[in-house]
Amino acid sequence: MQQTLQQVKAALGPEAVILDTAEVPGGVSVTAAVDVDADGPPSGGAHDREMLGEVRRLLGVVRELVDDHRRGLGSDLLRLHRTLARQGVDGVIAAALVRETAERLEGDAALDAALAKALDDRVAPADGRVRLFVGPPGDGKTTSLVKLAAQARQAGRRVALVGTDTYRVGASAELATYGRALGLPVAVAADAAELGRVLATTAEADLVLVDTPGAGPGQEAELAELRALATAAGREARCTLVASAAAGSWAARETWEAFAPLGPDACVLTKLDLAPGGPMLGLLWNRGVPVSHLAAGRRIPDDLEAATPDRLARCLLAA
Repeated sequence: MQQTLQQVKAALGPEAVILDTAEVPGGVSVTAAVDVDADGPPSGGAHDREMLGEVRRLLGVVRELVDDHRRGLGSDLLRLHRTLARQGVDGVIAAALVRETAERLEGDAALDAALAKALDDRVAPADGRVRLFVGPPGDGKTTSLVKLAAQARQAGRRVALVGTDTYRVGASAELATYGRALGLPVAVAADAAELGRVLATTAEADLVLVDTPGAGPGQEAELAELRALATAAGREARCTLVASAAAGSWAARETWEAFAPLGPDACVLTKLDLAPGGPMLGLLWNRGVPVSHLAAGRRIPDDLEAATPDRLARCLLAA
């Protein structure tokens, strides 16, 4: 590491740092970068300045990791960083998560236990009597909503279901079928105004779960409709983001930026039977959004579990 760092500095200058190393046939591939002049005014627009700030933060954290490695203290942390990188976690987020884990890696503490402590405040139940489920098409909103409804009913709560997806063929019939199977009342609201009237009739329910139309990044009309539904649901209503664990770093960021205006205070991470979900989990951790549940299949209500710090740590440590 010392010899490599010297070669990098000789090529790029004294401020250069190593970002990553990887074995390749016949040798080792080294990725390095050099910080820009922190005193000079950044050019470009707000997005460019934001990206520049993220790169600077990443370089600062990586310098710490390199120093730890040179002192012989960072083997577990470097392993965590490489694992996050292999999953496709955003580089800045991965470095920040490694730093948070390092602060909790004391004595003989295991890496997974330290990581779980770093994730502890990112796990929380989704409370609120009225809760809207939002997310991209196909990520499992309806199935997740029904699983939660079944679990709540088993716990003795009075649950009502409301469907607002009038676009997807068969969406209302699907929700009605689930409602009959679970013995739950189901109502349909065609628009935001009707949603307000429907919710007024659910006063006796302990929990009201609202299924919404899927919307993807860039679908401004659909996203505007979701915002109207959230407004019609009232100030006491809460919003759960349902997102796929199979989303890569770019898709995770685009999904978050699309639904962040709705103010989701919880997330159900689905399709964990396809991928461990590192990019989405890392982004949610970075944005301070707790994960309430994890889903790994379509069985109702079995393939849904409450999130725990230990379970999320295992997801992030999956190779």
